[in-house]
Amino acid sequence: MATMTTEFPADRPPDRAFFALFIALCWTGVVMGFFPASGARMMGRADYVAPLILHIHALSFVGWLALLTTQILLIRKGRCDLHMKLGLVGVLLVPLMAYSGLAAELYSQRFYIQRDDGGLDFFILPLFYTVTFPIFAVTALAFTRRDPAAHKRLILMATTLIVGAAYARWWGSALERVFGDDYWGMILNSFTGTDLILAVAVTYDVATRGRPHRAYLIGVPVILAGQLLTSWIYHADWWPPLSRDLIEVRLPLST
Repeated sequence: MATMTTEFPADRPPDRAFFALFIALCWTGVVMGFFPASGARMMGRADYVAPLILHIHALSFVGWLALLTTQILLIRKGRCDLHMKLGLVGVLLVPLMAYSGLAAELYSQRFYIQRDDGGLDFFILPLFYTVTFPIFAVTALAFTRRDPAAHKRLILMATTLIVGAAYARWWGSALERVFGDDYWGMILNSFTGTDLILAVAVTYDVATRGRPHRAYLIGVPVILAGQLLTSWIYHADWWPPLSRDLIEVRLPLST
């Protein structure tokens, strides 16, 4: 592992600008994707009264971005010691984000399927995020000390996965009008934000290190394969009835 770290430098002078751009893209996607719905809820125009789990879900995801922003600033200031200590907050946030995201989606889906069964296929998307985000985030935390370069890129991929959902809320409908909602259209509608950020990240590695880090060489194909599988399930005839059964599962705080 030491050999890999030496061959692939964890830091380059342009990294500060790159990670500042990355976190700016994250916040832009979240604000543009979720602010309309959040604003409507604050104005009392939401479709349903938010349960506790929805508030936990929103706070935990915003907390992750706030933590990531703080961690980037600490590295810029050379406070690696505080960066390491604050990283323990991420250990607590990851399971909370995964659980609250799934439970909040269960509540929302149960509300909407009473009015329109056409949304049952959509449930595979939050399941995709619920599975992939903690896998990448936990792996990133495991590499914190062993390989800082891998840690940074795994955190980036984990965050890009969930931020992609915000971008899909922002421009997904517009993309659907252009590309449709068939197998490839669904992938474009749902994952363009994620894939564009990943493409920029890989290109940045090539430009500054001459090649992508091994974390990207493994992680990006896994993400793309997950997207292909998600679209296949989304369009499968057997998925809506199974989706309905899963949506009826009652988790604590999701009722």
